[in-house]
Amino acid sequence: MSALAAIRPDDWNIALFVHILGAMALVGSLALVLVALAGRDLRLGYRALLLGVLPSWIVMRGGAEWIAEKEKVNDLDPVPSWVDIGYSVSDPMLLLIIISTVCAGLAVRRQRQDGPLRGTALVMTVIMLVAAFVAVWAMSTKPT
Repeated sequence: MSALAAIRPDDWNIALFVHILGAMALVGSLALVLVALAGRDLRLGYRALLLGVLPSWIVMRGGAEWIAEKEKVNDLDPVPSWVDIGYSVSDPMLLLIIISTVCAGLAVRRQRQDGPLRGTALVMTVIMLVAAFVAVWAMSTKPT
């Protein structure tokens, strides 16, 4: 029995690379924020949110739209479930990024290491990291 590999046209490679690069940077910067906020390093957590998480989300989302346009997955009659999972994870994540960045910024400004703002940013970061792992699972396994 021979297995046939799915062959993707070469002009899709850069769009897929940009999407995956943004997703990897997003997960990595979310992990950095989690470690920094859990270790009570508010300044590093805030800077990682502002300079790491937000730009990587933009790159990931832009790459996702670019590759979805090239593959024409949004034009399929039943949109694949892995695409729906990706959209349902990434779109609300922007709101969580904004909320956690504002909370971490206010905590840095007020210099409160144990306040509710740090806790809120920490909980939001955990939620985003779990959601990102769900999206990575959906993109890699492509469930039906």
